[in-house]
This record gives sequence, structure tokens and C-alpha cells, in this order.
Amino acid sequence: MKKSNRLSAGDENNVVSSLLVPVQNKSLLVPNVVVAEVVPLAQMENEPGTPPWHLGYIQWRGERIPVLSFEIANSQVHARDSDNARLAVMNATTGQSRHQFFAVLVQGIPRMIKLTDNEVREDKQVSRGDAEQMAVITQLGKAVIPDLNYLENLLTKLA
Repeated sequence: MKKSNRLSAGDENNVVSSLLVPVQNKSLLVPNVVVAEVVPLAQMENEPGTPPWHLGYIQWRGERIPVLSFEIANSQVHARDSDNARLAVMNATTGQSRHQFFAVLVQGIPRMIKLTDNEVREDKQVSRGDAEQMAVITQLGKAVIPDLNYLENLLTKLA
């Protein structure tokens, strides 16, 4: 008997609309409500004496928001940006930072993916960085779930 691709009525409540956000050499898997907007790469206002992961500030919807490098925050090397580099403006959800939003430098346009619990498996073969909560495997391939608490905690170090 052929298995149906349709979700049963009970499964619909467990579907999470998510985004695969491309960063260097991996994708971040986040619920789509975390990403407020993806904007073109803009000129950043730099401040001396900030941590290496802090790339500067941009103006977005009348607010000055910090931009960070996921790779550097994750203790990895931030290589040359792709021609498709953009900024993913994220909603700060933990309340740790005075910033309601922050941006992450990404290397392309995020892809929408709808997932149920049984469509995401932990990838225990991958070692995680400080900014990664979990490595996972989805029907579209491997990804990491970022540790948003960790990233937002980093923002508290900015003046």
C-alpha cells in the first residue's frame, strides 16, 4: 500500500513552518517567525572596540540594529561572502538584550520548509559549536538549529 504524503488532521498541529537560512558551509534551521525580514546587504556602521563577531550596525525600519557573523560567534572562520550575501533580521525573543532585533549575515535567500517532529532527526555525528543548539537532518539535508539564547546573550556585551 502506498503511503500518502498528506498529513492527517492530527498531524497538522505539529507542523512547524521553518526556514533553512544559508550561512557559510551550512544552513540554519529556524522557525519562520524568528526571521522578521531578509534585506540586501547594506553598509554597516562600525564601532571600534567591539567583539569580532559584531560586524557593525544597520538602520532597519528606523531602528539601529546590530549585525553579527554566525560563523565567528560559533568560533569558526568567516570566509569571503558570496555574491548573494544578505542580512536576515531576526526577532530577539529571549528578552536578554536591549535590542528587539538583530541581523545575521547570510549567504543567500532562505528556503521555506514545513516540518513535523518525525521529519527532523538529530545528527549525532556532527560536533556542535557554541552557537549551535543541535545538528539535524531534514528531508532537504543537514542543518543546524542555532542557539538563539547564546546569540542574544552575546548582544548584551554591546554598549
